[in-house]
Amino acid sequence: MLDLNGMQIFAEVAKQASFTTAAKALGLPKSTVSRSLANLEDRLGVQLLERTTRNVRLTDAGEIYLERCRRMLDEAEDADLVMNSLRGTPRGRLRIGAPIAFIRFSLGPQLPSFLAKFPEMSVSLHILNGSGQSRENALDIAIRSGDLEDSELIVKPLKTIRLGIYASPFYLKKQARAHHPSDLRGMSCITTTCGALGSAADGTLWRLKRGAEVQDVRVESRIAVPDPFLNYELALHGLGLAQLSQALVKEHVEAKRLIRVLPEWEPDTVRLRALYSARLSASPKLRAFLSFLEGCV
Repeated sequence: MLDLNGMQIFAEVAKQASFTTAAKALGLPKSTVSRSLANLEDRLGVQLLERTTRNVRLTDAGEIYLERCRRMLDEAEDADLVMNSLRGTPRGRLRIGAPIAFIRFSLGPQLPSFLAKFPEMSVSLHILNGSGQSRENALDIAIRSGDLEDSELIVKPLKTIRLGIYASPFYLKKQARAHHPSDLRGMSCITTTCGALGSAADGTLWRLKRGAEVQDVRVESRIAVPDPFLNYELALHGLGLAQLSQALVKEHVEAKRLIRVLPEWEPDTVRLRALYSARLSASPKLRAFLSFLEGCV
């Protein structure tokens, strides 16, 4: 039968390289620690530790067993944390990664109401650009757009954002009207460098669709910016055409501060998804935030 207590005692003795010090750290009599190790070695049929008058050293078998013990003890601790969390209210710090445009337009304005609802929680926001599983592994939850790398993380779809091409009346007065995506090649365009819009590294390759018809256009970037919010600001100020969220610019279109170009053509949609570890799926703080996200987006 699996003996987690024996594993814990063995791991502590290996860490301290001393029965006496390990016994003090565990709050146990030294005789109990010695007896537990002896029973463990008898059960396994191998010697895990070499004992001398001065110290304790791992055998080759002990090195192998220690590595596996640590994994199992970590898993057992995680299991306890998950079960304990199921009984509690959402509390603690949640590390959230998201594209800057999502933080600015959706998440940021609504976080105060979330934190007011869960006063025992705090959040740490991190800006995510492009893709990178290593960064996601350091977060509790990541909100991503675009293609995703293969990952063991749980993926929850959040929202699909429809885009359009927009420019200010001031800019369009100086240009011939565009009738086809190929006409965009001679116009000044505002592009992104964060990988959010456009399939090239600098955002200059725009894919436009009209029904089943697809056109890829290499546009001329007048200015490339790292934040899609700047696309919106610069388009309003007449610097050129930009791919913008249809929902975001609705008021500006109604007020004729922005005009849609090639309205029958749409850029690729932006799909937002939340990624998180299965290990955290039962966490009250994560479940509370996922529920909040459904209304946030």
